[in-house]
Amino acid sequence: MNLEQFSRTLNTIYSDSEIEFLFRYIQKEIKNVNWVDIVNRLLNQEPIDYIIGHTYFYKHKIFVNKEVLIPRPETEELIENIYNFYKDKSSQPKKILEVGTGSGCIAIALKSIFPNAEIIALDISKNALDIAHQNATHNQLEIKFIELNFLDSNLWGKLEGSFDLIVSNPPYIPFSEHQSMSKNVLDFEPHLALFVQDHNPLVFYDKIFEFATSHLAKNGNIFCETSESIQLLNYQSFKITSLKDWSGNNRFIQATFI
Repeated sequence: MNLEQFSRTLNTIYSDSEIEFLFRYIQKEIKNVNWVDIVNRLLNQEPIDYIIGHTYFYKHKIFVNKEVLIPRPETEELIENIYNFYKDKSSQPKKILEVGTGSGCIAIALKSIFPNAEIIALDISKNALDIAHQNATHNQLEIKFIELNFLDSNLWGKLEGSFDLIVSNPPYIPFSEHQSMSKNVLDFEPHLALFVQDHNPLVFYDKIFEFATSHLAKNGNIFCETSESIQLLNYQSFKITSLKDWSGNNRFIQATFI
């Protein structure tokens, strides 16, 4: 199949620039392309990263399937914020916890930045952790993955010692907003990693800060991805700073345990 045929099939759904990008990307990433299968999946608006089976995050190849979210460019900004925060400091984090690791992309990026740090990454989904293990192995990075329901504080005893850095891109979209989301997200990406109950949209942040009061080292830090609508200003014992993304939206927070 050539670009003209590919474009003619998909031009009712995708723009010309998107079509050309998809065509070139598929050619680059897949050997022995089954164009009929790929076109049919694209017509169904399945994300290209699931079709190919991998993506790239912070210069690392990350395998993905429908058990894990596709890493977003905005989450690379979260990593950049952490890197910039620590780059000129004499003390680097020695023990890092990631809550809700999914594909493992955040933990993998952090391990490449802090190679001497012990990194523990949690997820409630065994299937997601299988992908995370695969990604850490492929990138030759040592990360400890634990299957754990972080929202159950009775299980926190499994996480021994104190952490210098806690990082999370948790679910934060109220379920009532799901109908406004695009088909390629709603029909394919795991709802468990996206949505929270409407009556308690801050549940993961509440638990992260509660956990941190007893498990974060003094002057340790929390970095989280959030949404523009979430205001995290009322956690005692923490100095919280809102950070903007490249588009100028309040998307991240950095909190120091004081």
